[in-house]
Amino acid sequence: MGLFSREPKNRPAEEPSPLRRADLEALLEDLEAGAKYQQALLPQAPPRVPDYDFAFYFRPARTVSGDFFDIRSLSDGKLGLIIADASGKSIPAALVATMAHLLFRVQPEADAAPARVLSNVNRLLFGNIRRGTFVTAVYAWLDPRAHALTLANAGHLPVVVWHSRAKVATTHRPPGPVLGVLPPATYDGSVQEETVPLEAGDRFLFITDGVNEAMAPGQREFGMEHLRKHLKSESDAPSAMFLKGITDRIELHRGGGDQSDDITIVTGRRL
Repeated sequence: MGLFSREPKNRPAEEPSPLRRADLEALLEDLEAGAKYQQALLPQAPPRVPDYDFAFYFRPARTVSGDFFDIRSLSDGKLGLIIADASGKSIPAALVATMAHLLFRVQPEADAAPARVLSNVNRLLFGNIRRGTFVTAVYAWLDPRAHALTLANAGHLPVVVWHSRAKVATTHRPPGPVLGVLPPATYDGSVQEETVPLEAGDRFLFITDGVNEAMAPGQREFGMEHLRKHLKSESDAPSAMFLKGITDRIELHRGGGDQSDDITIVTGRRL
C-alpha cells in the first residue's frame, strides 16, 4: 500500500451527531435574547401627538421576526413612520430586519423626505446583504399641523386610508423598488411620493403581509376585504380598540391554526 491509502469505497456515511439537550437550550436562549433585542428597538408606547390617536401591534410568527416598525419625532414637528418586512423567515430574516431597522435610524439625513430616506437606506443595504435578499418598506411623514401624510413605498403593501366623511377606503402605493437589490445609481430617482390629506376622523393603516395572508383552515387568506369591513364599522373607535378588533378578527379567521407569518400593524386617526 502507498503512503496515502484510499478509504474503502463502500464505507457507510457518518451520521450527523444529534444536538445535545444543552445545545438546544443554548440555542433557545440565544433566540430569546435576539427577540428581546429586536423588541427593545421598537417603540414601547404610542406617540402623543395633538389631534391624533395611535396604536400598534407586533407579533412574530416565531421567536424572532423579519418585520419591524418605528415611529420617530423629526426636528420640524413631523413624525416619521416606518413599517418593513425582510424577505425569508426566522433567523436570516431577523438579522436583515435588524440591520435595516438600524440603518433607518443612522441614515445621514434624518429629516429628509420619504423617497430620499428610502434611497439612503438602499445605498447602505446594497452589497451588504446576501444576493436574493431584500427588504420591503413604507416610510411616511405625518405632518400634524398640515394634517397630511406623505409616503414613499419600497415594494411594500399599500397604505390604507379610511376617509370618514366619504365612508370610503383608499389604498396608496406610489412606485418604488424593494431595498437592497438595485445599485444606488439605478435606485435613486425611481422612488416616488404621494401626499394624502387627512380630514377629521380619517384613519391610516400600515400592515405587513402577515395580516392579509393570515390563513384559515383550508388555506383561505384573511385578505383585504376583512380590513375594509372593519374600517367601515369600527374606524371611529379609539385606535387601541380598533386595533384589538382587527387582531380578534385575524384570530377568529385562523380558527386555532398556526400563525403563518409575522404580523405588524400601525394605525393612526385624526381626531
